[in-house]
Amino acid sequence: MVNGRPDAKLFKFAIEPNLRRARKALCRDSSPLNAFGEMVAILWAESNREGAIELEQLWNGLVSTHNFSLRCAYPVNIFSSETRPELFRQMCAEHSAVVPTERYMSLGDADRLRMVSSLEQTASTVEAVVEEREREIAQRKQVEEKLRRSEEFARNVLEGSVDCIKVLDLEGRLEYMSPPGQRSLEIENIDEYLGRSWVEFWNDEDKPRAEEALAIARSGGVGCFQGDCCTQRGTNKSWDVRITPAADSKGRIERLVAVSRDVTELRSAQHAAFQAEKLAAAGRLAATIAHEINNPLEAVTNFIYLAMTAKGLPPEVLRHLEIADRELARVAQIAQQTLGFYRDNSKSRWFGVSDLFQDVMIVYERKFAYKQLATEIAVDPELKIFGKLGELRQALSNLIANAIDASKSGGKLWLRAHPTRNWTNGLEPGVRITLADNGAGIAPEVKQSVFVPFFTTKADFGTGIGLWATKCLIEQHGGHMRFRSRQGEKSGTVMSLFLPSARDHHAHIAGGSS
Repeated sequence: MVNGRPDAKLFKFAIEPNLRRARKALCRDSSPLNAFGEMVAILWAESNREGAIELEQLWNGLVSTHNFSLRCAYPVNIFSSETRPELFRQMCAEHSAVVPTERYMSLGDADRLRMVSSLEQTASTVEAVVEEREREIAQRKQVEEKLRRSEEFARNVLEGSVDCIKVLDLEGRLEYMSPPGQRSLEIENIDEYLGRSWVEFWNDEDKPRAEEALAIARSGGVGCFQGDCCTQRGTNKSWDVRITPAADSKGRIERLVAVSRDVTELRSAQHAAFQAEKLAAAGRLAATIAHEINNPLEAVTNFIYLAMTAKGLPPEVLRHLEIADRELARVAQIAQQTLGFYRDNSKSRWFGVSDLFQDVMIVYERKFAYKQLATEIAVDPELKIFGKLGELRQALSNLIANAIDASKSGGKLWLRAHPTRNWTNGLEPGVRITLADNGAGIAPEVKQSVFVPFFTTKADFGTGIGLWATKCLIEQHGGHMRFRSRQGEKSGTVMSLFLPSARDHHAHIAGGSS
C-alpha cells in the first residue's frame, strides 16, 4: 500500500512468488489453485472502497497470467450502511460470479446472483436503518421513562412536602404554587392568584421585608424573613420564608423559588412560654411581697395588742387602737390570700359558700363605700362546695375587683349562688355562682380576648392576669366559666361560674360513713 492505495509493483513483487510456490507444491499442473483475498474485505470494511476495487483489479491482472481462481469473502453486513450503491455494483462487476452464501447455498445465473446480492445489500441497508431507528426509539423511550420518573418523583416531593413552595418570575409575580401550599392558604382556585404580586400576599407591616428578601434573591443570594398573612378564608398564619434564585443552563437567574414553612403553632407555643414565664415572674414577685409584708404586720399587730392591754388607757385611744387592729387584720388577710394563691398547698375540703362570700366582701368594704356601690347577696347559708378555699377566694376576689372598677358611683353589684346542674350535659350536679354589675360593659371587639393572659383594657394599672387566672382556677376544680356583657343604655356584665360537686359529694358521704 502506498498512500492508502495498492501499488501495482509492490503487489506483484509480494504475490507472484507465493503463487509460484503454491503451483510448484501441487502434484499435477491440472490441479486447481485457489487464492483467498481477505485484504479487499478489510479495505471495504475500513471505508477504503476505491482501494478495494483497485486491489480487485490487480488480482484480476494476475489471474490473466497465472492459472488460479480468486475467492473474495465480503460479509454482506459490511454493506448494510453503504450509501453509495454504485460502488457496490462496481465491486460486483470485478468478479465473474457473486454468490451471497450467507443467505443462499447456490444459484445458477450469475446476473441473477448479482441482482439478488444487490437486493440483499439494499435490504441489509434498510434493515440496518430500521435497527438503528429502533435503537434510537428504544433509547428515546428510556430517556422519556427516566424523565417521567424524574418528574413523578419531583411531583411527589412537592405534593408530599409540608412547605408552601412557590415559583416566581423576576418581577415577583406568582407562576406556580404547590398543592400543599394551596391547602395551607385555603385556596380553592389557584388560577385566581397566578400572575399576582407575591408581596401582596403579606400583611402590610411585613411587605417591606418581603420586598427586601426578593431583592436579595434577584441578586443571587438567599432572602429570608418571617411574616404573617391571611388565608383565603381569613385565618391568620405565620410563615418562615426562604427565597432562592433558579438559574438556567448558562447560569443566568430566570426565576425565584420561595419556600414558606407554617410556624403558626411554633409561634403560639413560644408566645405561651413567654407569657407563662411572665406570669411565673409575677407570681414569684407577688409571693415575695406578701411574705415580706407578713413579718412587719405581725410585729405591728403585737405592739397594738400590748398597747390595748395597757392599764389606764383612755377610751378614745382604745377605740382608735381597735380600729387599727381591725385594719391590720384586713391587710394580713389580703397578704395571706395573695400568698395563698401562689402557694396554696392545702387539700380540698367542704366549706360554706356564704362564708366564701363574706370573706371576700370584707376585703372590698372600703371600695364599696368609696364608690357608694350597693350590694345584693343571695345564697343559702347551708349551701356548701368542695374545693380549695384559698384558690376559690382568689378567683371570686378577682371578679369582684373587676366589677368594682367597671361600675360607676352609685351602681350596684349582685352576688348569688344556688345548686344546679351542668348545662353542657344536664347531668352533673354542682353550684353556680353569678356576679353581675351595671357598669360600662365589655366592648364587642375585646370580648374574645378577656381570658388571654396579660390582655387588659386598664392601661394605667391593669395586669391582665385576673380573668385568665380565675378561669384557670375554676377549670382546675373541674368547672367552667362564662360571661355575657353589653354596652349602651342598659349596660352591664354577668360572670357565671359552675363548680361540680357530685363526685366529691359522694366521696364526702362515703368518708363520713366509714
